Amino acid sequence: MHKLKTITLNPAEIARIRAGHPWVYSKSIASGDAGIEAGDQVRVVGPRSDVIGVGFYHPDSKIRIRIVRREDAPIDSDWLAWRIQKAIDYRQLCYPGRNVIRLVNSESDGLSGLIIDRYDDAVLFQISSLGMERMKDSIIQAIRSVIAPSILIERNDVSNRRFEGLPEIRHIHESSLSEEALTQFTVKLAGLTYHLDLMNGNKTGLYLDQIENHELSKPIIAAHPEARVLDCFSYIGGFSLTAAACENTRSVIGLDQSADAVRLAALNAKTNGVDSRCEFIQTNVFDWLRNASSGQPDVAQEPFDVIILDPPSFTKNRHTVDAAIRGYKELHVRALKLLKPGGHLLTYSCSHHISADLLRSIAFEASLDTHRELIESHAFYQAKDHPVVPCVPETFYLKGFAYFTNN
Repeated sequence: MHKLKTITLNPAEIARIRAGHPWVYSKSIASGDAGIEAGDQVRVVGPRSDVIGVGFYHPDSKIRIRIVRREDAPIDSDWLAWRIQKAIDYRQLCYPGRNVIRLVNSESDGLSGLIIDRYDDAVLFQISSLGMERMKDSIIQAIRSVIAPSILIERNDVSNRRFEGLPEIRHIHESSLSEEALTQFTVKLAGLTYHLDLMNGNKTGLYLDQIENHELSKPIIAAHPEARVLDCFSYIGGFSLTAAACENTRSVIGLDQSADAVRLAALNAKTNGVDSRCEFIQTNVFDWLRNASSGQPDVAQEPFDVIILDPPSFTKNRHTVDAAIRGYKELHVRALKLLKPGGHLLTYSCSHHISADLLRSIAFEASLDTHRELIESHAFYQAKDHPVVPCVPETFYLKGFAYFTNN
């Protein structure tokens, strides 16, 4: 590779970036060499030409530079292989021997713009930055050298690629299975069998960041004899299946707007032998809760012992936080109206912009509106294969609470 061109930062931004935050904004840049093009690797230096690291430059992105390497050396396939291996080593410490796992979580692993998930013999990767896109061949080479999967799928079909001027792409690089079989892929995790659609499913098939919270929900559900459970935004049934597998559970209703998700959730329930306890409904969750909480016949005939709220992110930036708060508030109000006295509300937010304290305040405001007394019994966070890096607050995004109601 030719000698990297240099960009010099403003002194005011040095401390944040030296501390480990990988994002350099336009206001952070003091000057740069001529001729730097979108996607180029650049040396990032301080006012005294001291090297901070090497990253990918994009003149039209909100994030002008994504620093990836902290040495004065180019990003190549050998270094990527080493960094991916380090990320895998950390996962093996957290989850020895587990093969359904997130292996690389972008900024959490110092690889801004790259996600790698593993589902047994299948590895799926996702790229969200132009610089990483230009390294795609090296990324594939690194994955093959470190993991050697029999199935390798590119799931670059996320909408945020458009912010970097990238098209959405879905491609099978190698597979021991047919494409049809990849839409009906099966994995076992935490005692349950899941049918996944590796080609079309949300994320890359499972919400891996919630796996630990599925397990943590078990004793809460088990505390309710003959439990009736409502799982809102159930996707392919993670919380629903966990609830239905508890011996004391009488029934589970899962709600999701996606017909494909509802179909897979029903199939997963049947495969795990809990379909007699489960009902999955394709619906707008807000509409269903509104109808049920207002007493519409045949929607919810009796209140629930446990209600789970696990919605998609309602806000991707700070400008839409107020609208997101209104959405979360409505969900909590409607759910509390459907919850039995002595029941549990499990609520989650997967948006970085909705802090834990803000989620708590939303639940509190909903309790005032519904005259329900809430006691916080549990706090939940993202799984350890989605690491939280203190110097990168954006990596802490998933939080949740369990609330017990006395009345």
